[in-house]
Order: sequence, then C-alpha cells, then structure tokens
Amino acid sequence: MSDQSMTTDTSPAAEPNTSPDWRVLEGIDPDTTEFPAHSRVGDERILVLRIGDGFRGVERSCPHQQRSLHDAFLQGGDTMIRCRWHNYVFRLRDGKSVNCPGYKLKVFDVKRESGALLARAAQ
Repeated sequence: MSDQSMTTDTSPAAEPNTSPDWRVLEGIDPDTTEFPAHSRVGDERILVLRIGDGFRGVERSCPHQQRSLHDAFLQGGDTMIRCRWHNYVFRLRDGKSVNCPGYKLKVFDVKRESGALLARAAQ
C-alpha cells in the first residue's frame, strides 16, 4: 500500500525514535504475531492488519453498529476492509466509506522501526 510508512532498521540495540504522534504498539512482535492483532494507541483500541509488506491500523469496531472487525475481509488488493456483518466497506487509506454514506472508519498509520511497530492516527 503506497501510503504506508515502513522503516527496515533491524538493529536490536536501537530503540524506536518515537515522536509525540507515534506510539509503540506494546505486545506485538511484527515477525511472530498473528494478524490481525489487537492493540492500543493511547486510549484507543485498534486492530492492526498486515497489508502486503506493511501494516495498517483501524478502530476495532465497525462504526455502523460497533460490531468487531476482527473477522473482516480485506479486498481490492488490500486497499479496503469489509465488515462481515453488513458488508459495509471502508478504504484503508482514509477510512471513507465506499457503500455506506455517513460512516467513516478511523484509520491509523503503522510503521516498523527498530523491530517494533509504532502507530498514530492517520494524517
């Protein structure tokens, strides 16, 4: 996915260089964790997805009826996510709805840095 940030620093001694926007996703090892994975960015509960060579985060529940997106389907070459409950589709790039006017999914940029995953609300 072209809008994802990826850093390939694999130095075990390096610590992630977090700015106030980026938060380390605790408990997720990008090499061994099974995705999708649950995590938090501050007080927000998110679902972390593996998208091709990178990662993306979304709020854990569909904004339609707050049903879990853990079993959602990726589609469109991993550019969209479809809620399995009512087939509402959202673009992973910006969270905008494809077939459900009035709803927007909160999305998170996720990057790998120094062997850890960091996330921030998408810009």
